Amino acid sequence: MKAGTAGTTGTLAIALGLAGLTATARAAEAALALGDGTRQPWISELRVDQQGADTDEYVEIAGTPGASLAGIWILAIGDGGSDIGGVVEMAINLSAWSLGTNGYLVARESSFGTTVLGGRTLSVAAGATDAVIGSGDSMNLENADNVTYMLVLGFTGAVGTDLDTDNDGTLDATPWATLLDSVAFMRSGSKEPVYADVRVGPIDLSGTSGMPPHAWRAESGWQVGGYGSWDLDTPGAPAQAAPAPGAITGAALFLVRPGRRRRTAPRRAA
Repeated sequence: MKAGTAGTTGTLAIALGLAGLTATARAAEAALALGDGTRQPWISELRVDQQGADTDEYVEIAGTPGASLAGIWILAIGDGGSDIGGVVEMAINLSAWSLGTNGYLVARESSFGTTVLGGRTLSVAAGATDAVIGSGDSMNLENADNVTYMLVLGFTGAVGTDLDTDNDGTLDATPWATLLDSVAFMRSGSKEPVYADVRVGPIDLSGTSGMPPHAWRAESGWQVGGYGSWDLDTPGAPAQAAPAPGAITGAALFLVRPGRRRRTAPRRAA
């Protein structure tokens, strides 16, 4: 259910203040011990849209180097048909893989790495696990509506299951043992509910209708990358740092947390 749109945009990176909850704090929060003493993994980078055909989308997971991902799933929860929310759009079982020697895994389709932008194609970094998840639209990273991405342990549901039957933004069913991490990508004008406290977007970026095309977790929080550039993509490698103050131009990001709404609209320094 992809909605990639043609357009041109240079590299753009925007710092998103997390109201005191930095990436370091979230990483510490995610460092709860699993049964084998390793740290539970977290979502560290997503590419859900791009200029041209959506062939290079991916989800990056980070954690303890070499840790098994047995029982861990990536979920995308959004709409389905006439149902505006709570529908499991994507469910990827990572049980067959472990995190790479550098602590990363990249889940991607077989078409990954085929699009040239700015003279560069994408590739999974050495040391990371390269997990090929089918072909075509196997990963279904939708960019037409709000979508919540989750990393869970012990998923027992299925694609198409409605977890929010009354669409009130509260899940009526949680068919997993443990929620490890979650983040929602927000699109301009979308009325679909989301199911994560940390929310990235909407963003004023040509060609994306407000949906962040690319985002990663840096020390200062989630950052948004470009639509028509791979300059800030680091699949399977440590994330980019936050942009320097005054280096950001013309965009607005929203962070929504329970009970408060914060807007940042940075502009390039004079």
